[in-house]
Amino acid sequence: MNIKEHASKPDIWIRGLFIIVFAVIFYFLCGIIWLVVVIQFIIKVVTGELNSNLTDFSTKLTSYALQILSYLTFQSEEKPWPFGPVPGSSGGTAAEPAESATEVLEQKDDQG
Repeated sequence: MNIKEHASKPDIWIRGLFIIVFAVIFYFLCGIIWLVVVIQFIIKVVTGELNSNLTDFSTKLTSYALQILSYLTFQSEEKPWPFGPVPGSSGGTAAEPAESATEVLEQKDDQG
């Protein structure tokens, strides 16, 4: 197949549209992650402990970020939420909530 044949496939252009949409979502997600980092740091400084609700939220947030990055970098064909399963749900391929993004990346390094 040549470039013209590849470029005429609608699924490639649909994927490109989803890449743009999820790249914008990821951009805003990074801002939210920084906000969580700052708030959690302030709470740790003031109380000496982490906020458990914020920790649970940040776990889900990082799972979602990993799900988006996997899709953007063609590691996964499954569209992230809201077009696919919620991160950490039993139907998804994203990391389980208890598993950190670092652990997932280390597992990928071990596999290949």
